[in-house]
Amino acid sequence: MLAALLLAGAAALPPQSGGGAPALNAYRLTAAVGAPALDGRLDDAVWAAADSVGSFVQKEPEEGRPSNFPTIVRLAFDDQNVYVGIRAYDPDPGKIVAQLTRRDEGSSSDWLLVGIDSRHDLRTAYVFAVNPAGVKRDFTVTDGQDDDLGWDAIWEVAVARDERGWTAEYRIPLSALRFSPDGDVWGFEVGRTVQRAAEESFWAPLANDDSRVVARFGELRGMRGLPSPRRLELLPYTVSGLSRAPGEAADPFYARNDLRGAVGLDLKYGVTSDLTLDLTVNPDFGQVEADPSQVNLSQYETFLSEQRPFFTEGADLFRFGIGLGDGDGGNESLFYSRRIGRPPHYGMDAEYSDQPGQTTILGAAKLSGRVGAGWSVGALGAVTAQERAQGMAGGERFSRVVEPLTGYGLLRARRDLNGGDTQLGVVGTGVFRRLDGTEIEDLAGTALAAGADFSHRWADDAWLFSGYVLGSTVRGSEAAILELQQSPARYFQRPDAAHVRVDSSATALNGWSGSWQLARVKGRWQGGVLGSVRSPGFEVNDMGYMREADLVTNVAYLSYREFKPGKVFRQYGINTNLWNFRTYGRENLSTGGNLNGWGDFRNYWGMHAGVERNLPGWSNASLRGGPMIRRPGSTSGWIGFYSDGRKRVNGGVGFNWGREDETGGWRYSTSLDLGFHPSASTRVSLSPFFSRDRAGWQFVARPRDAAGERHYVFGEMDQRTLGISARFNQTFSPTLSLQLYAQPFISDGAFDGFMEATDPAAAGFGARFTPVPPETERSDWSFGDPDFNYRAMNLNAVLRWEYRLGSTLFVAWSHSREGSPDDPTGRFRPGHDFGELARYPATNVLLVKVNWWLNL
Repeated sequence: MLAALLLAGAAALPPQSGGGAPALNAYRLTAAVGAPALDGRLDDAVWAAADSVGSFVQKEPEEGRPSNFPTIVRLAFDDQNVYVGIRAYDPDPGKIVAQLTRRDEGSSSDWLLVGIDSRHDLRTAYVFAVNPAGVKRDFTVTDGQDDDLGWDAIWEVAVARDERGWTAEYRIPLSALRFSPDGDVWGFEVGRTVQRAAEESFWAPLANDDSRVVARFGELRGMRGLPSPRRLELLPYTVSGLSRAPGEAADPFYARNDLRGAVGLDLKYGVTSDLTLDLTVNPDFGQVEADPSQVNLSQYETFLSEQRPFFTEGADLFRFGIGLGDGDGGNESLFYSRRIGRPPHYGMDAEYSDQPGQTTILGAAKLSGRVGAGWSVGALGAVTAQERAQGMAGGERFSRVVEPLTGYGLLRARRDLNGGDTQLGVVGTGVFRRLDGTEIEDLAGTALAAGADFSHRWADDAWLFSGYVLGSTVRGSEAAILELQQSPARYFQRPDAAHVRVDSSATALNGWSGSWQLARVKGRWQGGVLGSVRSPGFEVNDMGYMREADLVTNVAYLSYREFKPGKVFRQYGINTNLWNFRTYGRENLSTGGNLNGWGDFRNYWGMHAGVERNLPGWSNASLRGGPMIRRPGSTSGWIGFYSDGRKRVNGGVGFNWGREDETGGWRYSTSLDLGFHPSASTRVSLSPFFSRDRAGWQFVARPRDAAGERHYVFGEMDQRTLGISARFNQTFSPTLSLQLYAQPFISDGAFDGFMEATDPAAAGFGARFTPVPPETERSDWSFGDPDFNYRAMNLNAVLRWEYRLGSTLFVAWSHSREGSPDDPTGRFRPGHDFGELARYPATNVLLVKVNWWLNL
């Protein structure tokens, strides 16, 4: 039944001020009767009666100039849906570009997008995009954070082409949006991309140097009184699978064919019009792509990106970064969702064993949305099962708990003030393990962290001041806390550290962390100063990701960006960074800086390059708990080029290098990315990569001799890594696609020149080490041969069919094989290595998963 608040006739208002930006475009909603048939043709009476808005302005390639391609937008809504009709005029319709891909996959196509800030918080918007082939993309944009590409909604769109260009007709359910029925204004934006002209234009103008996109949206007015939709969505699923893995006939736990089956349920419930509960019971992530292969020779854990839909959707609200810069350090966060469902902490030491590869997630729930005036809230909870492993030794079977029953909790709340210019937030995380009866002694039972953050912008959003303060406490047995004190994150056992010490009787570890930033974030010139402090006892790795505590960081940066096209570049930027890292006890770890830049040429090719210098300093972790050692300075650099991404064949190449003072150690790596589109529905990409690392002092081992004295052994290492990532995507329709992924990978490392760190504080590199005598002369503290030859292959194929709106069938096959020779030589022989890899036994898994979307 249609309500009285149907919009078809609308009056375009002159630009208004407010909402955090001057001269906002605004659109007054009026009542109308009728709903369009969703066929993409815009020939319904509702569109004929509606007033239109246009006057799009370029963001690219000539910011601020009127669009060269007229675009007309009309709006309507009833008590269930928002309707948007867009006419995209094109003087040469035969040149419209429409790549056919699976849903949510970006492509070099023409696009139309609709952004709706239904809360009108000037911060977060829902974006719905479509290309002329009917491929849908949806995501959320939150100013100051990365886009949440994992957000998915149930909505419909139809497209059509004619002699005047192309059209799109949207039906966006109110249940997909979050809003207050008392709100009279929504933020609204429409954007268009014309691929062949590389033009991006918007109804409400956007600037390249503006860090607050949503605050620049136009306005929809007259929204007060919209009905609060009933929102209850169920997504039950069933999955069947067959696994075939190598094994021994004598292994009592081995079965050549392992059949599995499971059922589960996802639920989404609108507690209010602006507060949503997401619940998953016995979730299945079997069709998720495997993590890429890699060899980690450092003391720190490798960061793995999240790919599971339950955790990627709405992730922006739960993000709380605590790291600075790029790489794994920049990924440090208070909440690392890969902790939930992680591999068990312990293994089984037995002749034969049966051990789960992942911890079972019994259930998880998220509550997110807005409450009261300006409060955004998010709460997440999950429970993972106690996992047991079975083993056999000496003909006897036994079992042990390898992961306890564990509960995870996260609470996040933010308050917007001053039209979104000021934000105050609080956060809290907790991990609770049931250890009674498990015989686990060196794992903490409780881990808590809590704190507050703030940000304030002023001078038309040009300046930003932000920061946070956090505290943490971990409680457990003496063995568990001792394990944390001696972990790579802190190394309290370091004998020369005056500000930390090991307390073997402690049953708690407490610490704090803080961060601050003052920066200019708008305009051609940008820059600022920022810093962070972590006390030695700060610990969040039970639910977060943190490489090291006991750290004080100070950074300054300055950049210049030019977006106005010139004779050589369409746009370019140059940036410099300076930094210093110290321990909490003021020991200098690293001081350095870099200069880097990028540029897009007039022909839409581009490049980036940079050079970096790190001065000599100290390392408090290289001896893995031993004393600090002087670290030589180093120089490194990088350069890369990329071609016009709009072309059928495109790609890029990158090269980086580094050289260490004193040792003569060096490294380099190169990668190539090639993309090819044989047709509008087929995409092929190849990404080969190669690296070589000739390290002058790679850590090997820290054995003890007969008297119990620790020795710190290093060696010269020559490591070579070669691999290729290949993808083939075939899309049959916007709802049916096939994706193939393959990655063969080899990494070989040979060691020689073994030496012992005997005087780590010596001024010269040679004086810090003593050559290690042959094996026969050091039998009382021998160490194993560190040479390695690692080979791996991962293959995935996923057929995805959305057979009805919101309901999907997956057929997924994965093939994996990996291993190392019994007697590694460390020699780099690609032909031999790949040949051996082909002979390794493989694990094959076939899964069929069906879910069914129900809107109640």
